[in-house]
Amino acid sequence: MHAFVAGVGENATAVSSHDLLIMIGLVIATSISTQLVAARLRMPSIVPLLIAGVLMGPEVLNLVNPDALGDGLRVIIPLMVAIIVFEGGLALDLAYLRQVSRAVQNLVVVGSLITAALAATCAVIFVGFSWPLALLFGALVSVTGPTVINPLMRRAAVKQRLKTILMAEGVLVDAVGAVLAVVVLEALLTGQPFLEGVGSWGIIVGGGTIIGVIGGWLLGKGLDLVGRELTAELTRLSALGGALAIYTLAEVFSSEAGIAAAAAAGIVVGNMRFPHEEPVHHFKGDLTTLGLGVIFVLLAARLQFADLAALGWGGVATVATLMLLVRPACVFLATFNTKLNLQEKLFISGVGPRGIVSASFATFAALRLEDAGYANSDLLAGLVFMVIIGTVVIQGFTTPWIAKLLGVQPMLTLIIGADPLGRDLGYHLQKQGEEVVLIDRNAEHAVRAREKGLTVVQGNATEEAVLRRAGIERARAVVATTSSDKTNLLVCQIAKSRFGIIELVSRANDGSNVKAFTDLGIRAMSPNTVAVMVLDNLLRRPSTLRLLTDLDPGKEVREIVLYNSNLAGKAIKDVSLEGDVLISTIRRDGKLFVPHGSTMLALGDQITFIGTCDDVYAVADLFESYVEPDQHPTHTAA
Repeated sequence: MHAFVAGVGENATAVSSHDLLIMIGLVIATSISTQLVAARLRMPSIVPLLIAGVLMGPEVLNLVNPDALGDGLRVIIPLMVAIIVFEGGLALDLAYLRQVSRAVQNLVVVGSLITAALAATCAVIFVGFSWPLALLFGALVSVTGPTVINPLMRRAAVKQRLKTILMAEGVLVDAVGAVLAVVVLEALLTGQPFLEGVGSWGIIVGGGTIIGVIGGWLLGKGLDLVGRELTAELTRLSALGGALAIYTLAEVFSSEAGIAAAAAAGIVVGNMRFPHEEPVHHFKGDLTTLGLGVIFVLLAARLQFADLAALGWGGVATVATLMLLVRPACVFLATFNTKLNLQEKLFISGVGPRGIVSASFATFAALRLEDAGYANSDLLAGLVFMVIIGTVVIQGFTTPWIAKLLGVQPMLTLIIGADPLGRDLGYHLQKQGEEVVLIDRNAEHAVRAREKGLTVVQGNATEEAVLRRAGIERARAVVATTSSDKTNLLVCQIAKSRFGIIELVSRANDGSNVKAFTDLGIRAMSPNTVAVMVLDNLLRRPSTLRLLTDLDPGKEVREIVLYNSNLAGKAIKDVSLEGDVLISTIRRDGKLFVPHGSTMLALGDQITFIGTCDDVYAVADLFESYVEPDQHPTHTAA
């Protein structure tokens, strides 16, 4: 293998196209294999990617030298970042985003500016940066990394609204932080006062967002038309081409507006329906995974140990201050007077990893500053990477533990069976913010469930070891949906007798078996009987059925069980139900009734709420809170 020795500008040495081909092939192979290792170890991929990049770079093995790409590196970086940001936008659900829009808006706008200012102050105090260079550093670390946050949220399995806030912040703040960094960089290089650039910053972000929204809507409509006529493969390519076209158009409008446009377009397209939708999402995910790996290996290969050593304890103090003081201060200011409770605010404060955008633009800025002969430019990228390494490594390992400590994880729903019924039920519950795990011994069923983004444990659900691996010990409910009544009954009996699960729901394929299930305290349904009831309601009571199946956007009907002993014995009128939420019915001892203000609540009551989603979720969390884990009340199944 050749060692690559190259520079930029006047010091550049010629590198053959063959050597470049070998280097890029090595980078791609390294990034893919490293991410496989990360997946196996269940850790954020950025950590091993950084290690692999440093090992492959000039500082160690000298097999990869990104400077050999010359200006190509400056082209690859923003293009891949645009694809990554677009893919992040695809994962955002506007229905949930509307519920937490105020917190997200504050984190993106207020939080990014406060972070930039406080981070700059840290760089001046601890590292000795000049104020212009420190402000550039602050802008670069004002963003969080969606490519890091997404796997963290999967590992931590927190409430849906917390996932939405953190994922939305990561996607949207990327655009804001990238443009802010460019404005500061241009002000630094041209000598223009920073305040004069704030107006142009707003124009760039606003213009890019408008282009992204319009372009995303047109792309979604185009994919709908294309998908009806063409194959999934061509639909995927059309989505990629459209995303790049939107990014390019925004860049024509103004330099760096493309990131904002890509984020906006991704959100719009992700909330539109079109044929071959799932293959498009998977394709974008594959491109993002590949792009993330390639960029991080290349950028990490540019790191120099001397730069990190020069930062010393000042760099460490900067990272610690950003994590322990700056991030919590921003979160509490941004979420002031929102419906987030203290535990949720503390959890968000503990999740602020930096990722691809910080690394990419730090490298881009360092290259520009080196060309201009700016002092200490070599330390800028080193300090940014130190922040990335510190936040990703520490928060990557502590986030699941913090989530459990603060109690922000929803109770698990375990679904037995990953056939079409189990997959559809799991997908529906997951969209409603539930944590769901499916169990199925059929490999094809497991693969199809994972393609829908569901967590699956492959194995025999009648075996205790398999149930424990799926997390039954923290499950609030078990739902058996297999085509075998014998299997469904056995699993429910094991869940009740061995693990004390009270909420048991099952599919009874043979309607004559329903009584056998209900006699054992298992709520059961016969598909044929349910189909008859639904068709009857559609015919004779369509408005009643529509209440449950066709609510207005942002509305929710939810039934919960009262586990909070602090509310038991209280009259409904004495319980503070904040927001737009109403108790419609209560089922107690198998009897359903409509409550009134003086109705006394009792442990085990099955209560149905109706109201706005955010308010219903907040009240449900209050009513379902366990006072002591070993004091679960028993109640009669409906």
